[in-house]
Amino acid sequence: MKKRLKICAGASAGGHLNQLLALLDHSDNWPGKPDFYVTTLKVVANRLKERGSVYIIGEANRHHPLLGIMVFLRGLKIAFRERPDIVITTGSMPLAFFCLSSKLFGARIVWIDSIANIERLSVSGRFVRKFADVCLTQWPYLASPDGSVQYVGEIL
Repeated sequence: MKKRLKICAGASAGGHLNQLLALLDHSDNWPGKPDFYVTTLKVVANRLKERGSVYIIGEANRHHPLLGIMVFLRGLKIAFRERPDIVITTGSMPLAFFCLSSKLFGARIVWIDSIANIERLSVSGRFVRKFADVCLTQWPYLASPDGSVQYVGEIL
């Protein structure tokens, strides 16, 4: 009998979350309902609680490296406790840190870069593509020749 995959879905507030929810609610291609969610703010967590367990890791960006360390450590603790098999995210830097934490415990990473990034992959996407199992862009001309960033058609 096959083991059921433990799935985590994650996004930060705003457009990232809206894109994730659109994907979750309108796709027949998901491997299953997420077992838990990771996000950055309490207000977002309240929106996700009706769907399942939610963890808040906090906000961070490249301008506040100490906050980034705290977010990484929170993510590491969650990844250790939950041990997801797959992390699916529409991004942001805090979720990139969570992806790294989860990868350390063997998770497969599916990164879907924001549709708003029309000129180049996001900073967090450029970081995650180095270890993601799947890194998707929503613009064909942003796909990389080496396959580390793929365009597989319209996602949203």
